[in-house]
Amino acid sequence: MQKPSVLLLGSKPGAVAALSVLLERGWNVKGVVTSLKYNYSWLPSPTLDVFAADNNIPVMTTQAMVDLPEKVDFVISYMFRYRVKPEILALARRGAMNFHPAPLPEFGGWAFYNMAILEDSPEYGCTCHYMDDGFDTGPLFKVRRFPIDASRETAWSLERKTQKEMIDLFWEFCEAAESSENLPIEPQDASKMRYLTHEEFDALKQIDPSSDAETIQRQARAFWYPPYLCAYLKVGAATIEVVPEIVKEELASIIHRDDHEALASPVPLANRAEG
Repeated sequence: MQKPSVLLLGSKPGAVAALSVLLERGWNVKGVVTSLKYNYSWLPSPTLDVFAADNNIPVMTTQAMVDLPEKVDFVISYMFRYRVKPEILALARRGAMNFHPAPLPEFGGWAFYNMAILEDSPEYGCTCHYMDDGFDTGPLFKVRRFPIDASRETAWSLERKTQKEMIDLFWEFCEAAESSENLPIEPQDASKMRYLTHEEFDALKQIDPSSDAETIQRQARAFWYPPYLCAYLKVGAATIEVVPEIVKEELASIIHRDDHEALASPVPLANRAEG
């Protein structure tokens, strides 16, 4: 069976990993669309545009630049930061798929890792779904779930776990797409759908100074994802970001990791300067 053709839209290391999978599996990648509006200079190399160019794949920085001579089997959005336009969705013969770093339908939009921590969720997950003209509303290919201890997670730590699960889900999708023309499709339960806007997401970061310590720590963990603005207190005109206690513990273990090594070879007394 001939390997599928694809147009990939994405950003961040997850999309680089997804492109690596496509190339390893021999898919025909017709082009890559990157979201270069965002400054990701703090992320490790290679970026998606560089990795694609190094593999002789056409790179487009906006959807308006897409000018494919023919349709592709799949249009795939992997951590892409924009709504995929209808004319791009229409390029897909077999499906326009989105890989969303949260379980649907309950964690749509910006209700990502943060809400799972704020609500002390016992599980989290990631989703592959078909795209329609809404945000995270299309029918499901598959939701991959895993247990979590929300009391020990930060947004950063939960993202790392989710990204590993999502690339496994991506492998599952590729295997299904290669082995069968008919992929699973299941409507989302509309009664469970929830969508958090970017504005609602940002508002949740501000800590109520009357909150108890447990609530403040939960909020701090839920939004700990440097270099973005973390949970904060307003003190006059100042914005004071709050570092979760669990992060201080992790940083301390890193900072002091080499303490014994640093003290293992003391300078001989004879070589020490007299004080």
